[in-house]
Amino acid sequence: MLEVASVVEIVAAPLGIHPVVVGGVAVYFWTASDEFLTYDIDVVMEVPAQLADLLAQLGFARTPDGRHWLLEGTDVFLEAPSARLDDDALVTTVELPSGRTASVLSRVDVLLDRLDELQALGHLVVGQQVLALLGGMPEDEVEDLDARAAHRRVTKILTAMRTLSDGITSGRREPPESDELHEIARAALRAEYAPRSP
Repeated sequence: MLEVASVVEIVAAPLGIHPVVVGGVAVYFWTASDEFLTYDIDVVMEVPAQLADLLAQLGFARTPDGRHWLLEGTDVFLEAPSARLDDDALVTTVELPSGRTASVLSRVDVLLDRLDELQALGHLVVGQQVLALLGGMPEDEVEDLDARAAHRRVTKILTAMRTLSDGITSGRREPPESDELHEIARAALRAEYAPRSP
C-alpha cells in the first residue's frame, strides 16, 4: 500500500501536493499486525482536476460516490478524506524497497486520531487498534502523546485504554468486548466534556 502511495507522490509532487498516509494503512504500518491489513489507502491531500487526471493515467478509476479511486485490476482503494493535517501533526518519511519514499502520519498522531474515534463511537476494531498502537511505545512518544492528549480532549479515554493494556499485558484480564468498550467510551466522553466548576 505504501508503494502505491509513493507512486501517487511522484505524480502529485510536481503540483506541490504531497500525500500523507493516514487511517488504516498507517495503523498497519505502526503495528505490523496482519489483523489490521487493509487495501483502503487514506491519504491527506488535495485532489484538483489535474491530479485526478494523473490518477486516471496511473489506472485509478473514480468510483460513483466520487470519494474513492479504485486501482483497476486490484482491490486497492485510494481516498483523500481531507486536504490538510492538523497544525501540530508529525509525519514520518519511510524509505521503501523500491527506493521510493512515502509519508506516513506519525504513530502518536495516528493514535490520537484513533482515540478520538474510539471516544466518539466505541467501535471494537478501533479499540483493538488503540491497544496495539499503545504497545511498546518509546518513552519520547509517550511524553508527546501525554502532552497532546489534553489538547485533543482524549486524556480520559487514553488513561482507560492504558489501564486495559496493562491488564492484558500482565495477564490479569482478557481483551475487552464491544459492550465494555462502548461503556468506556461513553464514560470518557462524559468526563472529558463535563462542565468544569468555576
